[in-house]
Amino acid sequence: MVDAATTVQARPLIKRLPAFSPLAIKLLVLVGDEKVAFKEVAKLFSLDPVLAGRVLQLANSGLYGRRYRVQSVLHAVALLGLKDISRIAITAALSSGLPRETSPWVRAWWRHSVASALIADHVGLRELELDFGYTAGLLHAVGALALFQNDPDGYPKLADSARDSGDDLLQLERDRYGFDHAQLSGLALAEWGIPEELQQAVSEYCFPAPPDALTAAAQAGCAYAASGGFEVCGCSHVPAESISIKLLDQHLLTVLATQVNLIECSLV
Repeated sequence: MVDAATTVQARPLIKRLPAFSPLAIKLLVLVGDEKVAFKEVAKLFSLDPVLAGRVLQLANSGLYGRRYRVQSVLHAVALLGLKDISRIAITAALSSGLPRETSPWVRAWWRHSVASALIADHVGLRELELDFGYTAGLLHAVGALALFQNDPDGYPKLADSARDSGDDLLQLERDRYGFDHAQLSGLALAEWGIPEELQQAVSEYCFPAPPDALTAAAQAGCAYAASGGFEVCGCSHVPAESISIKLLDQHLLTVLATQVNLIECSLV
């Protein structure tokens, strides 16, 4: 838990993050409702045409193996289903707030976040009641983006130093800024109105013993993304033996890299 004083101190950094799309948050809630009508979902997108356009970009990226071009959001929902559309919307909503002229650190952060999302979704597929694994993986390190935006020169050096020395990045962050990126991630999701289960998962994913399956999925997503070469957020010190899935083999790493590349290229 983050105390009130830390929350007040951290709020200016959170305010610097891009506002998260209310439409994407509504889709998170709708994922659990199997009876929702496709037209109802498509109508939501009419309220955010920019996000709708980015959803269509990703739907046509080749990631979903469609032979024919998806022409509309309604068409995309019918073909892919609500679960995949919600993932696409969450991904597009986060990417839309990134500056077009990105630094190498931001690009590495984005690729790590996408890789973590894909792995966390796979890990949590059988254990999670709601389809939140992908979202937890995608948003787990959004607090690191807030720290970068606050200190674009110093924060990458701090993260590199922690990686090279093996020091605890979270502790280094707390020493320098007064809070760590996991705490900031939880506060950011609370600010955006994202469900509490996800707030907890991104706040506690670095804990040695995650308290629930969603947090464990986020942890596994981060740790295995790092072990697969998508390292940026600094929590890869979590021991592999504490994670209840086997390491990714070379084939899975190749598939993962292809999927990350497709998502990245489609949203440029």
